Amino acid sequence: MKIYDDMEDNPLIAQYCSSQFMEIIKVLIIASFTYASVHNMNFPIIIFIGDYLHYMMSDDTALSTDFYHAGMILALLLSIITFDVSKLGMGLILSIFGFTLYAYLDHTFFPEEYSWKKIIWRSLWIIGILVLLQFPMSIPYYDLMFFPLGYCMISIPLMLCAQWNEISKEPKEPKEPKEPKEFKETSKEPSQDASEKDTRLPMESST
Repeated sequence: MKIYDDMEDNPLIAQYCSSQFMEIIKVLIIASFTYASVHNMNFPIIIFIGDYLHYMMSDDTALSTDFYHAGMILALLLSIITFDVSKLGMGLILSIFGFTLYAYLDHTFFPEEYSWKKIIWRSLWIIGILVLLQFPMSIPYYDLMFFPLGYCMISIPLMLCAQWNEISKEPKEPKEPKEPKEFKETSKEPSQDASEKDTRLPMESST
């Protein structure tokens, strides 16, 4: 999903993507999302509710493309098909809250497609998730936590490539030529004091 998102928004990646490649990515997203939803019903619920809250609270362009609209419909259908009351728990509520909070902060404070601040921000999220994965209480939620972990781990290299490409295209300022040092011209004429001494010496000798 992150790869498709960057192919849509990041000009550096979009220039290398053909329409055929885009369609292949769409099929892979639908297939993987369906597979994950069948094995964990929380996935489509989190995606549907989280994306809808993100659209309502912070980004009214979050569903600006037909593919994202279709993705919301798919998430709703999968939520209905895979729904199981016995599997509802606090993990689902916390996941929706975390998803919405991350989307809100990310769009509000880092609206640009890529920047060094955004790279650091998502790196901190990776560190935070990796720390949480060390606790035994996180074991039942491994599959839910690997989703944002993979999202951030894919986005950081793509943003680094974009940043590097932007830096390499910046024109280098030409170095100003050094001005030659000005040498002081030494006067060949004797100084006034020296000339006065020369005129006094004959007179003193004559006396």
